[in-house]
Amino acid sequence: MTISLNNSLVNYLKILRPKISDQLIAPKYWRNIEAVAQVLPSTITTFFGFESRLGSSEAHADFLLCADAQEMGRKILADQNYPITLAPYLYGHSVWKQIRNFGEQWNNPSSPLYEQVNNMWLEFDIEESSPNIPIPSCFFGPKPIYAHSDAQWTIDTALNLLQNQEISGVIKTKILNCINSLPAEAYVFQIGVMLARKSEVVRLCIRNIAPEDILNYLSAINWNGSVEALQEKLAKISTYAERIDLDIDVGESVLPKIGLECYLSMQPKFEPKWQLFLDYLVATGFCLKEKRDSLLAYPGYIGQRQNPAYWSDDLRKISSFLGSGYETVFFKGLHHIKLTYKESKFLEAKAYLYVSQSLLTPDVLSQYRKWQNSEQLVKS
Repeated sequence: MTISLNNSLVNYLKILRPKISDQLIAPKYWRNIEAVAQVLPSTITTFFGFESRLGSSEAHADFLLCADAQEMGRKILADQNYPITLAPYLYGHSVWKQIRNFGEQWNNPSSPLYEQVNNMWLEFDIEESSPNIPIPSCFFGPKPIYAHSDAQWTIDTALNLLQNQEISGVIKTKILNCINSLPAEAYVFQIGVMLARKSEVVRLCIRNIAPEDILNYLSAINWNGSVEALQEKLAKISTYAERIDLDIDVGESVLPKIGLECYLSMQPKFEPKWQLFLDYLVATGFCLKEKRDSLLAYPGYIGQRQNPAYWSDDLRKISSFLGSGYETVFFKGLHHIKLTYKESKFLEAKAYLYVSQSLLTPDVLSQYRKWQNSEQLVKS
């Protein structure tokens, strides 16, 4: 199937754009996000979002989407006789060939990727000018990888495919050391390669790690940073976040810049800590007031019946196929806030805004209205 404006992901963005403040995504970045979405089929994802930089007066935003193993995303990326495919010209670039090679193995029941990988994220850095071929960085979500579990496949199969070369022995040893040094309950939940930035560094995203364990863990893996300076910062943000996930970049050493992903389980309407956290970021200069206000106003939903003018024929067909009792709904919410840290100080705060697309019956939607924002609709 050829990707056209009638069946591309850009149709989702046209529905969302009027409902998202220009303080979070400026028009020039919307244009370039839409240029990326135009080459991707809408069926590649039901869960996507935006990365918004909170401290900059320019409303810059990047775009990311999740292709899930249980949905069409995996089959589309595999590109093996599936009716819906990516635009052929994308494969003129080596990175998209690497993504297809990964997808083929992910969709192959005899490959370790088939059972071990839950999802794959494509993250697009959005610049002021739009490239002819948009190139993503890639993250894959494995089943939880704990210390001393079998992680060899992540290097020998997954990372080698994505980078189209064998990981060097030094980096391989460093990655495995970082995994085997994890605290007892902590696990790797995402592994990323910055293909768009032509970097060989591998990012490990670690979940279920307590703040005090973060400090001990960074010492154990010989992180090139000051644990003592980080301790005070962690203690402060821990008063706002229910959970902090740790992102580390691994090359021949563990790089000094780390990421601290801060999560709350409910949306701002039912969780005052969002306001308190954002107020703290405003007070410390990492978030502008107008962006704080726009973030707090972001969560909600957009239903087909209340907004029929924005719905394309393609989207109408999806819901009508299941019967008049169904309608397409897009949920919007705050996923998490990420603080980057290096050399004893925070560098930047970014908000990750999610969009989840669902087909719902009126009864389910009515129930959601009663409990709007009481549950966080998050995929990990």
